[in-house]
Amino acid sequence: MNLSYLTQTFFIALIYFLAGNFSLAISPDNNIVTIIVFSAEGIALASAILYGKRVWIAILIGQFFLAYSEGMAWQPSLGIAIINSMEAILAVIFFRKLRLNKDLSTFRDVFWLIIIILFILQPFSALLGNLVLLKFNIIKPSEYFNSSFFWFIGNIMGQLLIAPTILLVYTNIHKKDIYKLFLVAFVSIALSYIFLKVYPITNPLLLLALTIFLTLFLSYQKGVHYGAFATVIIAFVSLYLTHNGIGVFIEDTPLDNIINLNSYFLFQILLVLLFGTLLSDMKNRAKKLKLLVKKEVEKNKEQQFHMLQQNRLSLKGEMISMIAHQWKQPLNNLSLINQMLIFQYEAGKLDDKAIKEFDNESTKQIKQMSQTISDFTNFFSPEVNMKEFYLKEVVQKSLDFLRPILVKENIDIYIKMECKTGILIQGFPNELGQMIINILNNAKDVLIERNIENPKIWVAGERIQNQIHLSIEDNGGGIPLNVINKIFDPYFSTKAKNGTGLGLYMSKMIIEEHMDGKLLVSNTENGAKFEIILFTKILC
Repeated sequence: MNLSYLTQTFFIALIYFLAGNFSLAISPDNNIVTIIVFSAEGIALASAILYGKRVWIAILIGQFFLAYSEGMAWQPSLGIAIINSMEAILAVIFFRKLRLNKDLSTFRDVFWLIIIILFILQPFSALLGNLVLLKFNIIKPSEYFNSSFFWFIGNIMGQLLIAPTILLVYTNIHKKDIYKLFLVAFVSIALSYIFLKVYPITNPLLLLALTIFLTLFLSYQKGVHYGAFATVIIAFVSLYLTHNGIGVFIEDTPLDNIINLNSYFLFQILLVLLFGTLLSDMKNRAKKLKLLVKKEVEKNKEQQFHMLQQNRLSLKGEMISMIAHQWKQPLNNLSLINQMLIFQYEAGKLDDKAIKEFDNESTKQIKQMSQTISDFTNFFSPEVNMKEFYLKEVVQKSLDFLRPILVKENIDIYIKMECKTGILIQGFPNELGQMIINILNNAKDVLIERNIENPKIWVAGERIQNQIHLSIEDNGGGIPLNVINKIFDPYFSTKAKNGTGLGLYMSKMIIEEHMDGKLLVSNTENGAKFEIILFTKILC
């Protein structure tokens, strides 16, 4: 045994002894068995739950000297002390078996603690303890059940009032919050003194309504530990004043007064514990749900960011492919110019005029290639502010980027736009253009993959009331009905190879979230038809 354990044992035994003495002192018959709140039992239960089975020796010592100091012989004093020690060990076993939390943070913790007290600990303690009293002729056989009932009630009141309060305060109050406990104690004492002595309330139900308002308010606003602490303070002030003949609980016979007083305490502490922990459960669940939602939102944001990055990489790959097709002609021209220069050199016809023509032609081709890079860079760069643009120009530019590939694959494009110049709208032209390229690329891939004879793509734009409808349709046979509802899902692709499954998902997300529009898909008699609906500002 180390010094800290001996110190702990001494203090628990001392507190148990003093608390028991206080309860017996205010008991009407000043007997070892009391129906009044036996606070020593609450201290024993809380100590056992907090520190484990090893506190049994402290409880044994405290109870032995308490009984012995009341004039009981050492043999029955020891017998009762052993039973109370066994009761504490039993409490620890059931508390751990049920995996209850010491801080009583959930409704389940409080509910099962009450069940343990009512149906296990106190039947065990009251029945065996009174058998010891009967064995040593301290009570008569005819008094056994009456004495057991008094023991049962007094111990229940002590454990229900004191044990949960100690557990709640010990596990929830930090050093910086101790002053709040003193403030709660001051207010509770003041209100009890006012209601019982200064302006005495003669109706117990009215007194309960007034004090329960304070304890439930504290439980709701500050936590169950403050509500339970206030209830204990009110209980002990009421006990003290009643013992001194003050308050509403002195109107009937002593036994009736004690029953009324116990009912007042019992109803209040049960309401605080059950209501408070139920409310705390709801708050904790709401907090966990909020954290879970926040975590999922962050997870979705991160996932969308990764998807965006993958989509950008895919777009970059496509952009490089398109640039390669755009550069093919100027590179061929540069190759021809270079061969012509060599031919003239070998023929001895390389003069200043030939050098100048070479310079002009090569510069022209290089500028064209440079312009292609600039066009692609500008087109695929993100936009911050909305701007005015003609729908037809965006569609045309998107098609221009893809035209070399489409021409190479012999895919015919048909464009039908409302009015000659197109529709003037406000929005993000680059993002819209990228979505159009995504859809056109998908159409192109399907036409190539399925080896469609006379492949065609139709692009049409029109204004319907205050909406812009832009449709892109192909004659590739359409989307299988069993997957058409999944076409906008992330990582879903109908391509046999090289499909990331992000293009249409990102297109739909950008159109709906950035451009206040919709992206729809359907099958026609020719093939698949994608329709972009924009609810944007129409300028003409």
